[in-house]
Amino acid sequence: MTEPLLRVEGLTLDYPTETGTFRAVDDVSFDVHRGEILGLAGESGAGKSTVAAAILGLIDAPGRIAAGRLLLDGTDLATAAPATMRSLRGRRIGAVFQDPLTALNPVLTVGRQVAWAVERVTAHRGGAARARAAELLDAVGLPDARAQMRRYPHQLSGGMRQRVVIAIALAGDPDLIIADEPTTALDVSIQKGVLDLLRGMCRDRGIGVILVTHDMAVMAETADRLAVMRHGRIVEAGPCRDLIAAPTHPYVRRLIAAVPPSDRRLDRFEGVDDAQAAPSGPATRRADAPAGAEAALEVTDLSVRFGTLVAVADAAFAVARGESFGIVGESGSGKSTLVRAVAGLAPKASGTVRLHGADVTARGTDRAVRRASLGLQMVFQDPFSSLDPRQSVLDCLLEPMTVHGLVPRSERRDRAAALLERVGLGADALGKLPHAFSGGQRQRICIARALVMEPTVLICDEPTSALDVSVQASILNLMKDLQAERGMALIFISHDLSVVRQMCDRTAVMEKGRIVELAPTERIFEAPAHPYTRRLRDLMPKFQAQGAGR
Repeated sequence: MTEPLLRVEGLTLDYPTETGTFRAVDDVSFDVHRGEILGLAGESGAGKSTVAAAILGLIDAPGRIAAGRLLLDGTDLATAAPATMRSLRGRRIGAVFQDPLTALNPVLTVGRQVAWAVERVTAHRGGAARARAAELLDAVGLPDARAQMRRYPHQLSGGMRQRVVIAIALAGDPDLIIADEPTTALDVSIQKGVLDLLRGMCRDRGIGVILVTHDMAVMAETADRLAVMRHGRIVEAGPCRDLIAAPTHPYVRRLIAAVPPSDRRLDRFEGVDDAQAAPSGPATRRADAPAGAEAALEVTDLSVRFGTLVAVADAAFAVARGESFGIVGESGSGKSTLVRAVAGLAPKASGTVRLHGADVTARGTDRAVRRASLGLQMVFQDPFSSLDPRQSVLDCLLEPMTVHGLVPRSERRDRAAALLERVGLGADALGKLPHAFSGGQRQRICIARALVMEPTVLICDEPTSALDVSVQASILNLMKDLQAERGMALIFISHDLSVVRQMCDRTAVMEKGRIVELAPTERIFEAPAHPYTRRLRDLMPKFQAQGAGR
């Protein structure tokens, strides 16, 4: 076999702290060959992004490389001078980061930023640099590249911005590209386009790629080899197909088991830190809203407009008590606008919303209507921004009780503690602020806050999109349990079709503000009727349950 493009040998990274030295990366070794995609997987805190930063020479003080070598064609990056690293970044090593909007300068046009990168790492200047920038943007598949060069980052979609970032990474014709979570929170179509682009670069240019992500389904479809990290160490590595089909390390087995499979539904997910819990076989579920069952929520001809833009047009559906109802579609399809309008958080141009038969369309100042609408609550995508950073968990839970007079004053603290216990957090969390919790714990707090109102309909808008796979699995299990206990109707919005398959009895598919298909979830996956639904299904990463092969 040819010599690797990059060889990482015994990499160890330390961060001195007041209480001692924290070892973020411990004795990590792997190779990357030209034309190969190496997947570096693991959950938050595993150390995978720290390894990527070390290769780029971007470890901030007081962090330091305590041991090991990073050999790029024989040059040891671990001991290279800062000036050497500056000359290598862009020319030999390119980087694609998670959020393209923050990676780009908001006050410069796309063309200027790509041209500046070309001038920085090549001999091209002026018009020649702009011409090369246009070539790069065209090469990464940006539609009408020359016209897009005059636009600013905020005027482009997420996928288009990520293509611009990749064009910048290619400006110096690098040998190695490090892509750190490049498709997180992107729609399936945009995600597939970015991943196809990375694969094409490997094949056509012979570039080596390190793909850093916690999304095992993306790894399964993209990486040639896979290394799984936990607590700063690589616990298992090998060919991606073989490792996913037959992992040997207990942690990796549980990590893979927690991934929502695309081929079938599970009753429950196995927790990564709970070896005893195991997913059962294919689940039974309601195929249609039961005939004669009480409709918990009825939406009729609902439209939402922003000026001349019709964001939602004539949406109509009903959700029965105890039913799980999914809404899927790409960014801009109107799914979040629809549920926000249903929840009274976005203005409705027309239509009716009924909760258990009561018309709650115009909440306004009508006290009875507002009271009736309390049975519909919402859990948002980002738990950190939906919590007041200066408000303790106790105050967060007490506030709705106080405002609506739901619980006698003497019982409110006990009620808050009981809700926290139910969502898997102890009563000792009551006095803490949101920053003291992980993302999954914050989402549990948001669920507890929604449960204060004893909802009969719970809307969950992308509640797990930014969470690790094991945390996602635990949150989804919790929602299943709460729904079974309380008989709630659940409306689940997601761009992750595999998650929707696990959670929902029926699913509505939205395109350009309209519901284009509404059917039992299994029919959506097995025999979709609308071309757009078939396209979404075909684009989703395919990840079969452990033991079923790839």
